[in-house]
Amino acid sequence: MVVSSTILPNGTVIDVAHLDKINLARLEAGNSEENEKLRSAAESQGIFYLDFHGSKMGSLLFEQLGEVYYLSQQYFDQEEGLKMRDVRNDQKPSQDKGYKFCETDETFEMAYDELVKGDLCLPQSLQPNRHTLKYFSEICHNAALTMLRSLSASISPDELFENYHQKSKQSDSGLKLVYEPCIPKKAEVLENKHTDSGTLTILFAEELGLHVQLLDGSWGYTPSISGCAVVHVADSLQFMSGGRLRSPVHRVTQPVDGFMKRYFLSYFLRPEDAFGDKYRLRGQPL
Repeated sequence: MVVSSTILPNGTVIDVAHLDKINLARLEAGNSEENEKLRSAAESQGIFYLDFHGSKMGSLLFEQLGEVYYLSQQYFDQEEGLKMRDVRNDQKPSQDKGYKFCETDETFEMAYDELVKGDLCLPQSLQPNRHTLKYFSEICHNAALTMLRSLSASISPDELFENYHQKSKQSDSGLKLVYEPCIPKKAEVLENKHTDSGTLTILFAEELGLHVQLLDGSWGYTPSISGCAVVHVADSLQFMSGGRLRSPVHRVTQPVDGFMKRYFLSYFLRPEDAFGDKYRLRGQPL
């Protein structure tokens, strides 16, 4: 069974996805059973929980998590005019840097390259906590690379996935703050069914919102688990693996009418810019 029903406090019944849990500390130690478990999860459902328990990197990350949630709330609670100053017009249509909004959500994305190198001019509300955001991003980036190395060793030892994710090369990897307001009617939430375009997505969410389509076609929500993040394969990694790894269709929504406003934190590992150029020159669509 990949989904089961659960009852919310208001009595509404929803479907919840049953996902594998992968332990980061075991991946870091090169545990063969954990590596195989990760490969299986990425090939089948394409989505799983990453368990940070036992990992020094994970302990440091969760020390920062509450503060990053708080910074996110502070940012989105600002007046609209202040946030509009953070719209980035110096980017391609496919990029999400800076402030963006639509009828049912708002986002602010910080490019890893810019944040780590210190080139990013952060909004005034975030600038005093630049170090926290940088540190949090670096931990997420390293956790993503740990998973990528494990998958590479299992699936593509002759052309390593991590070769397209060198820290010295420019990429669109980045940390995105996400705000989902309370919508009076669930039916009024804009349909946003999609797959992600990058390599791996790491999502921290304390409340229900991520709705994923599983291999058998069923849909389920991904509840928060203490000490864990939700991770899923994205399109570039599916492509690199020759279709062996699955980039799942998913959407951000709310389970019931008038559900609470929510704040999510997403880290997107994306391949270096040269990766896209290489495969376009081969005539292969990404």
